Amino acid sequence: MDKRVLIFGGSSFIALNLIEKFLMESYDVVVYGRTKPHLESPKLTFIQGELSNLEDKIDILKTYNIQSAIYLINNIPVNTPTENYDLLIEENKSALKLIFSAVERVIYFSSGGRVYENSDLPHKESDRLSPVCSYGKSKVELERFISQYGKSINKEHLIIRPSNPFGKYQKIHSNQGLIAVLIGKIRENKKVQVWGTGKEIRDYIYIDDFVNLFFRLFQFRDVNYTVFNIGSGSGVATIDVINAVFKEMKTDMCLEYLNVQREIILTNILDNSRLFSVIGGYEITSLEDGLRIFISQVINAKHID
Repeated sequence: MDKRVLIFGGSSFIALNLIEKFLMESYDVVVYGRTKPHLESPKLTFIQGELSNLEDKIDILKTYNIQSAIYLINNIPVNTPTENYDLLIEENKSALKLIFSAVERVIYFSSGGRVYENSDLPHKESDRLSPVCSYGKSKVELERFISQYGKSINKEHLIIRPSNPFGKYQKIHSNQGLIAVLIGKIRENKKVQVWGTGKEIRDYIYIDDFVNLFFRLFQFRDVNYTVFNIGSGSGVATIDVINAVFKEMKTDMCLEYLNVQREIILTNILDNSRLFSVIGGYEITSLEDGLRIFISQVINAKHID
């Protein structure tokens, strides 16, 4: 087995956890991106670069003879309006073409929370896609590009749709990730804001579960599907998540409800049945246990922010 992997974008919390997992599994990890990962290992190689100058670096990356590349770079803002959307999409497409030329398999991290339409039932990968924001639209557009381009050149590709991972290495002083933001607000004794009614249902998965599930899937080749959800398979209301964090951190704070001027999906849960049909069963960590571990890491400063 080729125990090498190429990761594009290595500074996000998902990327850091993936890198850590691959290193733990004795892989050589090559990371291409703007920022060097906050991890140290003789098996970790960092190549600094932008999407815009990938063409200048692609020959260097080819010398590593790596079969699989994981694309985690995202230059479309998640919660803010996007300027130069078309230009940014084309930049991603150009980069992905270069990456396809360097490896045998491209794995693209999309979104399980921003591509589906509202549904009371857990989403299957075959469900209709109906993104309501620029970030979601960019994910769908790039999914389609990867699928079409990969088939046209007869190269393997996988598309991963994560739900809402949380845990170690997630930034607690940012505006992304409900659980991490909550912990940061409580630590700084700042007002907790709720976007919407608080009754919105989302699928949260502890980061170790997400990484373990992905790694199992990563080891399979030539599977019957190219798109996979990875979530917990169950939903929790925003207000229940907030109360669970309050309980674990032994606090209680006033909430400020914001009337968000955009469409909010009421229910979003991912169906894992396709994933489990390939990798077998897996016991998901409960939200409460995941929160306990994450909050303990933050309090004990075993956390990068």
